[in-house]
Amino acid sequence: MLIAYSVQSQTKKEVKANKIKSTTVWQADNTNGTAVTYKESYEEFDKDGHTTMKIEYKKDGTISRKETAKYDAFGNKTEETLYDLKDKKDEKKTYKYNASNDKTEEVEYNSSGTVLKKTLYTYNANGDRSTELVYDAAGTLLKKVSYTYDSKKLKESKQTYNAANILESVKKYVYEYN
Repeated sequence: MLIAYSVQSQTKKEVKANKIKSTTVWQADNTNGTAVTYKESYEEFDKDGHTTMKIEYKKDGTISRKETAKYDAFGNKTEETLYDLKDKKDEKKTYKYNASNDKTEEVEYNSSGTVLKKTLYTYNANGDRSTELVYDAAGTLLKKVSYTYDSKKLKESKQTYNAANILESVKKYVYEYN
């Protein structure tokens, strides 16, 4: 016998419209004729339907993974944390945006708050991402990604360069039209 209730299939719009504050998923397993019920996950939402916390549990009730997120008044994710026992991750990321709500900066921290990596994003006049610059904790450039766009403002190519500015890869986007 397997019984599971989940609101995870609800969209952000439905969560907001129904003013859902949180959801808990309970799992019931039939093990050798004995029903074993445990909390599988718990999720909280803000008034706009964004997930602000999600916890996944092991069968014994201990936390296996926990994610949190904060958003600004425009719905942009400004901070997220991740604790994952299985993958031994305990990290935090922060984000900054420009006036057009385009992500301009992403900083990754370890569990003690030390910067691990910083990525800066730039955009062209059309609001399309033009570059990504990835730096290590010391501020040394690790990678540069450049994007080009066609006359229809569709992504045309993505070029990735290493720290020595040597081209490592090129991705071309080809579109077919009716």
